[in-house]
Amino acid sequence: MNVEDAINKRRSVRKFKDKEISADEVMDLLDAARKAPSSGNLQSWKFILVKNQDSKNQVADACFQQNWISSAPLIIVVVALMEDVKRHYGVRGEMLYSVQNCALAVENLLLRATDLGLSATFVSAFEEGMIKRLLKIPDHTRPQAIIPIGFSDEVHDTKLLESLESMCYFEQYGGRVEDFDEAFYQWSGMAKKQVDKLLRKVKKGSVALKDRINEKVNKKD
Repeated sequence: MNVEDAINKRRSVRKFKDKEISADEVMDLLDAARKAPSSGNLQSWKFILVKNQDSKNQVADACFQQNWISSAPLIIVVVALMEDVKRHYGVRGEMLYSVQNCALAVENLLLRATDLGLSATFVSAFEEGMIKRLLKIPDHTRPQAIIPIGFSDEVHDTKLLESLESMCYFEQYGGRVEDFDEAFYQWSGMAKKQVDKLLRKVKKGSVALKDRINEKVNKKD
């Protein structure tokens, strides 16, 4: 599976099959995560693997009773080593870079999971103190994400995506234009034929979103 396919197929899952993840698959996930970019290549993260059912139940309870989490065959808790980053980059490193580093590692993990036919979900709603006590996480570090991983037992609809026009500015915040296609053509310096081909490709998700919204509106009428 190439990167584009993995990005397009990745979904957050809350229902998993009763099927174990192999040791090789777990190793692949961790290897992908550790290869993520990080500030100064500090790799300021640790990964806690949780497989014991009692422990998974407690993790789910600490995530504000999101009981579905405990049904995943594996939970990976991503922990930020804030002090390491702070020593190099001060308060900004502690408060921002350490969080960003872990987020980058998680995205690598999510895409590799998709590539392996697995599904994983980024969970950030949890009671930090409970998680730290449960998993004996030191005070100078902070848990950043709870990642339940397994084989999906869900059927996924087309992902709803906002249009590029609604989220893209040119050269400054708020720099909108009336005709996005023409503006992109002029701004990019690409041949118009290339631009048209590129925009048709990225607009597929926006069309799907519009169709889904119209369908819901028509049902209400």
